[in-house]
Amino acid sequence: MKNLIIIIATTVIFGGCTITFGPSSSEPEKEIKTEVTETKKEILKPKPWPQVEKEFWYAKYFVTMAMNPQVQQMLTPRQVFDVVRCTVDGFEKDYKYETFVEEIGENVVLPPHTSQYVYDLSYQCSIEVKRKIKSEFQKQDEKPLTLEESI
Repeated sequence: MKNLIIIIATTVIFGGCTITFGPSSSEPEKEIKTEVTETKKEILKPKPWPQVEKEFWYAKYFVTMAMNPQVQQMLTPRQVFDVVRCTVDGFEKDYKYETFVEEIGENVVLPPHTSQYVYDLSYQCSIEVKRKIKSEFQKQDEKPLTLEESI
């Protein structure tokens, strides 16, 4: 048993001194060149819609919104048109015209996710229109009326 341990120890000692693991120090190290390249991510905007078609969707969406009694109670026709214009412009930013017509325009019943998208966009536009109205009223309140204007 003692002889076996001596043989194993001797083998490890001599084997460790003669076996090289990995590259030897006599070989020249290879230089690794790294190049940093900068890539720009381009956001491709869909091309603008044809103006006549865009006006058609303004009119169609305006009729839909203006006929809604809840919208009539909250907004004047001019304000409804501002919301419609903002919404259709948002559609133009998000969709190519052909894709919009296929997915939203020609469909009487929209899938839930598309319906939610239209609602969210219209809602954000209505908030923006109301914010503009409020800021206009605040500007008017800041200006004191002169005697001639008050008559």
